[in-house]
Amino acid sequence: MQKLLRRTALVKRQAARKAAQRQGRLDSDERKLRLNEQKTINISVRSDTRAARLARHEDWLLGPLAPKRDAGDARDTYGTLDARRLRGVDKPKDQVKDWGIVEGDRVVIVLDGHRERGKIGRVREVRKEAEECFVTGLNRADVRIPDYLLLNEADKTPVRPYEVPIPLSAVRLVTPLPHPETGALRDVVIKELKLKRLKGQLRDDRPARLIAGVNPLIQIPYPEEQPEEFEDNDCDTLRIEVEERTFVPTLLRPPMPAGIIDELRNKYSKFRDRHEDAFIARKIEEDRIVEERKRSIRKMDTPLKELHRKERAEKKARGKAQLSEQMLEEIGSVMARNKVPAFATTGDLIPRGSAPDSTMISGS
Repeated sequence: MQKLLRRTALVKRQAARKAAQRQGRLDSDERKLRLNEQKTINISVRSDTRAARLARHEDWLLGPLAPKRDAGDARDTYGTLDARRLRGVDKPKDQVKDWGIVEGDRVVIVLDGHRERGKIGRVREVRKEAEECFVTGLNRADVRIPDYLLLNEADKTPVRPYEVPIPLSAVRLVTPLPHPETGALRDVVIKELKLKRLKGQLRDDRPARLIAGVNPLIQIPYPEEQPEEFEDNDCDTLRIEVEERTFVPTLLRPPMPAGIIDELRNKYSKFRDRHEDAFIARKIEEDRIVEERKRSIRKMDTPLKELHRKERAEKKARGKAQLSEQMLEEIGSVMARNKVPAFATTGDLIPRGSAPDSTMISGS
């Protein structure tokens, strides 16, 4: 049984290691795809900026002789954006910041240099992965639709107005708060929101939105969610039929056949770590038979093998030998006696500047 458990543990570790390697490759591919998308958008932005600067310079130089650019193939698409710029690039999950802005909030654009800076709108959609949002009626632009998207549509207009996403860092929440002196409600721009879980909140509840740096704490409520409306059709199942109990389990009969569990999972899987009692008893019996066979083989050992086994057991029980103080002193004295003849033979004990002794020379 222990062999089976070791094999299962080994297989699980190998599977976990392969899954981690596979996840690493997927993360690498996702990172490369994200970089390619960002590179494509940057190339489109640089190309449009370069073309606009060149056209402005030519118009300034040529004056009345400047070419008419909204003609020919660009008659309907001149000055429009690429459809790929309607969606930002998703950031890595560990770099995504929760700004506390949700659908239905009123926000104001605070980005410097934006043509609609200071305008207030309601958030229509929030893309947390890319940290951007769509504001109803703001930051609209004409977008050119690719030809392959117009093939199956009735409207063949190549240019359509769309709301371009705005970074969440470029907007601030607007909420009505009472004036500290008069008590009248007025719109206040929240510079920074702090998300915090309050006592009594459930795990599935959204964290409370608090104004950072304000004491006492001021909580900003989330916008009310509109209930989803469902339309009844003739093909829908009636509620009374859905709530009807068609199966009542009893103590005399199991709720499902005994063999159905083998259809839900592989009975002979190498990852299985929960076994039936009969299987466990059989494996334990096999282990017992193997141990008995080993003990029967030991009965045929010679007296010399038994003596060696007994000596190894006694040595293991004693542990590692420790040198006593007396043994260390004897070892030191022997080393000291052996050093003098050795130094005398090599001449290392002769002091500098003195003549060698005749007895030491004759002894060498």
